[in-house]
This record gives sequence, structure tokens and C-alpha cells, in this order.
Amino acid sequence: MEGWRLLGDSGEPRVAGGGWPAHMNFEKSGWLQRYLGYRATHPFANELPSTGVRVLEDTGIHHELDEAIYYFLQPTGLLYGFPIGLPFPDQEYPGAAYMGVTERVHLIFLDSLFACLVADRHYLLAGLADEAEHFQPALQLAAAYFTHRDGDRPAARVALPRWVSLPGRRDANALLERALRERIGMGTELLRLPGNYYNSFLFLDLYYAMAWQRRMLVDPDAAEEHQRELARRQRTQRELLIRLMIAAAAASEGIGRAEQRLIAWFIRSSSLPADRVAALRAALAQGLVLDGIEIPQMPWLVRRFMLDAVLMTILVDRDLSPEEETFLKEVVEMLELWNEELSQSQLALEVFILHQEAQLRIFQDRPALLNVSDHLRMGAQVAIRRNLHRIVQEIRETQELYSLLMKSTHTPLSGEEKRKVRQQLLDVLKTIPALAIFALPGGSLILPVLIRLLPFNLLPSSFEGD
Repeated sequence: MEGWRLLGDSGEPRVAGGGWPAHMNFEKSGWLQRYLGYRATHPFANELPSTGVRVLEDTGIHHELDEAIYYFLQPTGLLYGFPIGLPFPDQEYPGAAYMGVTERVHLIFLDSLFACLVADRHYLLAGLADEAEHFQPALQLAAAYFTHRDGDRPAARVALPRWVSLPGRRDANALLERALRERIGMGTELLRLPGNYYNSFLFLDLYYAMAWQRRMLVDPDAAEEHQRELARRQRTQRELLIRLMIAAAAASEGIGRAEQRLIAWFIRSSSLPADRVAALRAALAQGLVLDGIEIPQMPWLVRRFMLDAVLMTILVDRDLSPEEETFLKEVVEMLELWNEELSQSQLALEVFILHQEAQLRIFQDRPALLNVSDHLRMGAQVAIRRNLHRIVQEIRETQELYSLLMKSTHTPLSGEEKRKVRQQLLDVLKTIPALAIFALPGGSLILPVLIRLLPFNLLPSSFEGD
């Protein structure tokens, strides 16, 4: 099948100097073409960097690609409604340091969306189709999915074309660019810079674009039917999440100002009908109890997204109270998740908060942040002690790492050797689900803390302080 290419005026993808200009302005037209030009010379890998990192020890419990997507997206903040971290933090983006909040959110969403779509196609088509290059078909699908939507419904003014016959159009760039800008730009200003808006439900937009791709690979003739069904599900899940957040906020001592503000911004991003928005605002004023909320069947990755957003609500202004701990256990049971996932999600959120606290407007209570830091260290200590034997075994089986650690006990390591030790220690952590969060972007900031918590001296003090 020939892919639908988004083209410049010349009929070929334009690449200026192998990338975008020194400062990419996402508020001016043409940014999508510049982004595509950059990605033409910096293609996505067919697998996500988090591929192979498991959420739970047991294999086969969750979809392995969805586990990779969770770990890939978690450090970006998309799962919390706070798109702050770039999904490829080690990649050099020209001018990224000078981007404003709105521009950065655009880049985070574009890279997250297309990396997941490409990895998903590779996973699903491996051994089944001769499709060497996945980006163009993924781009084709995103264009169909986002440009033929009017809010949550397929636009009545534009008939949804069949998957196999999407036309190549010179205005395709402008259509997709406008659609993405509208989806990304509708939302909140919860970052420190005022006046910058983005959609708090971008994760669901990404997830259901990927879900549509999965449907289309199996049944392309039912494109419009699939999209309408998935849109209905997404609508229901947006409202459900807000109701869960309200119940979480009301679980202990009433709904505080920070929680009210957070939930109000999610409501603003919801794109729900006016009567549903009014009902949610009334519920926010009055409070909700968990017993009155019905949770339908949902994919695991959506359920985990729900848990993470509920955790964000609870930790927005205080430590966990006994009532909130009870509430979370009940939510985990209702979402049909595992108890280990609650501990894992809490640890992951605390790492995210510590890594990104300077970028968040809602986390301005310094004592609360200090408590989060203390709780994170305690959680890390418990996780290390529970997995100590396995950590030591993995280190001993990693010959280069073990040799370097032994060398470090009597001879100073070079800078390159120290980098190898750090990277290989992170690789060890990735093999242990309870500790994998510390190997992700942001989590590695507390690697020295983890080293000091080990009850034996793996590294000399000179290495730890380097």
C-alpha cells in the first residue's frame, strides 16, 4: 500500500539544513513541515527505548507493547496531564532550550504520538507484512484520525475516506497542522508560565489514535464506525476520570484549593457537552464518593492512566492521609489493577515531581515536596532491600560492570569507566520491575541515593560524589 505523504509546495518533503530552524515557532504556520523535515533526517526507531521493561514480574499479564508505552510516556508527564519532559531527552533538538511552554508541549506530543504509532506498527506487523518504513503509514493514519474529527465526532462536512484510498493533497499539511494545534492547545495553564494552554487529555488522544490504527490494520473498511465507537469510549473515560479525581480530592478533609484548581482545568480540557460539564462542576462543589462511581471495562493502559491521574490529585497539596490510602486501595481494586502497581505508580509520580517541580505551578508547597522526597527515599530503600539478592546477582552476571566495580575498590575509575558503570547499573534496574522507574529519565537523578542505600559498598565515596 502506498502511503500518503505530507508534501511541501515542491512536491517533496523539505529539509532545511537537515533539521528545523534554530527556533521553531509552533504558533506560526508551517511548523509541521519543519518537524517532518527534521524527522526525515532523524527517523524513529522501530522499538521504543523502554521496550522489554516489564511492569510486573509475571509475564503475559499485560500487553508487552503497552508496558513499553507506559514507561516511555511516564517521564514526559502525559499520563498526569502535564506534558513537560521530552520523550527522547538525550536527543538534540535545535532550539529546544528556547521554546516556550506551548511550543514544548507541541514537540512532546508529536514525538510521543509518532514514536508510539511507529513502534505499534512494527510490533503488530512483524513477520506479517513487508513494510520496512513505518513512519509514513503512521503519518497517514494520524492525518486521517485528527483531520476528520470535529471535537469527538467525525466532521460532518468532510466524509471520512477509506483507509486504503486517502488522497495525497497539497493542503494536507495545513489540515493536519490546524487539527493538531486545536487538540494540543485546548486546555490548562498549570505550568509556571501563565497564559500558555494545553490539553490535559493528550494521552487519551494519543492512545485512541493508536487504538484506531490497530482497528484499521484488521478492518479498514469500517473506519468511520471504529472512530465513532472509540470517540464514545474516550468521552466516557474523560468524564469518568474527572469523577474519580473529585472523589479522590474529597476522600480526606474536603476538597482543597489546589485540588479544585487542578480538577477545574481537567474539566476545561474535557470537550464534554455543556450539560455534562455543568454536572461535573456541581459535583466538584459538592464532592463525590467512590461508591457512586461505576467503572466499565477498559484497556490496561487506560486504567493505569486513571490511577496515575488520581494519584496526582491526591498528592497535589499534601501527604497521603490514612483515608486517602484506603481510597487508593479501593480504586486499585475497582480498576482491576495489582497492589504492586499502586506502589509503582506512587514511586513514579514522586520521581516525576522531584524531577519537574520547577516547571509545575500547582506544586508550590515546599514542605509537601520535602515530604515527597523523604517518602521517595524510604520507598527506594524498601524496594532495594526486597530485591537485594537479585541486584547483586544481576551485577555479578554483568561481567564488565562487576569488573569495573571491583576495580573501583582499589583504583580510581576514569570518566568513561564511571559513565559505563552508571549506564550498566541503570540497565540492571530495568530488569527489576520494582526498581525500573529509577532507570527512566528523571529517575536516574537519584541513582547516587540508591547506591548509598545498598547495605554494602559497591562504589567508593569518590565515585558517588562525582
